[in-house]
Amino acid sequence: MRRDAPSSAALRAFVAAARRQSFRDAGLELGLTPSAVSHQVRALEDWVGAPLFVRQVRQVRLTAQGEVLSLRLYQAFHDIDTALAQARRDAVATHLRIAALPLFTNVWLLPRLARFEALYPELSLSIDTDARVVDLEKGEADIAIRNVAGVTAGLFGRKLLDLRATPLCVPGMAGTVLTPADLAQATLIDLSVGRAGWPQWLAAAGCPGLKPRRTLTFDNVPSAIDAAAQGRGVLLGLLPLVLDAPNARDLVAPLPLPPQDAGAYFVVCRKADRASATVQAFMSWLQQDMRTDLPRLRRQERQRLGLQA
Repeated sequence: MRRDAPSSAALRAFVAAARRQSFRDAGLELGLTPSAVSHQVRALEDWVGAPLFVRQVRQVRLTAQGEVLSLRLYQAFHDIDTALAQARRDAVATHLRIAALPLFTNVWLLPRLARFEALYPELSLSIDTDARVVDLEKGEADIAIRNVAGVTAGLFGRKLLDLRATPLCVPGMAGTVLTPADLAQATLIDLSVGRAGWPQWLAAAGCPGLKPRRTLTFDNVPSAIDAAAQGRGVLLGLLPLVLDAPNARDLVAPLPLPPQDAGAYFVVCRKADRASATVQAFMSWLQQDMRTDLPRLRRQERQRLGLQA
């Protein structure tokens, strides 16, 4: 049995020729002459001991054995190139791009970010707080923190925190909202982005199709909380993080109803980036810090609002 292996150049020349079905086109791709590609392929055929191409006047066609070998080698080179590219990214990664929702960023992430920066002082962070959903597959961010029901197909994610929704308002307004039906006489503060909230909450509370006196709509949660704190209407607040907002300290839950499930915060990345040391470090740190903080968050719900856990 021969122990010498075909050269990498011969293998790549064969894969290029197999994909192009042409020695000339493969040569253009690799920066070689057609005769050089032919020589490399011939060397591989000599090593295998069987023809890999049927040679015709102006093109070449794979034999059955050549077809099998080309598929296996193509996948092997793809895996090698992917592994090398990932290793290079890990070695030079000094910048992490994060897309996070405004409420999560303002009230929870920023107060804790110094701890992560102390662990990774060489890493620079960019944080996009636009409420739109960034396209991770197109490289618009490395990591995203989203309020979703589950991880989107094609992405890798970890759950951070289950969310629950309940109406919130200033104490002076609470006396006018004793039942869900009373919301028909109120101003409901709503959002123009993200998951729909009020219709689902009203339906589950036994008031499907209820029409409020008016709505006040914002494109971000912090502004909606400001409006509720100023007594402009009733906000459907996402517990527990909404209670960490400084401008929400005086808000109360006017209805003695258990909060409703409202999805969860997930931290997600591309599956191809799951092995990145930088991405993995941030996701793990985020999940651990949230797990540590969860008892405080749930305790705050009970103490501030008297809601069921």
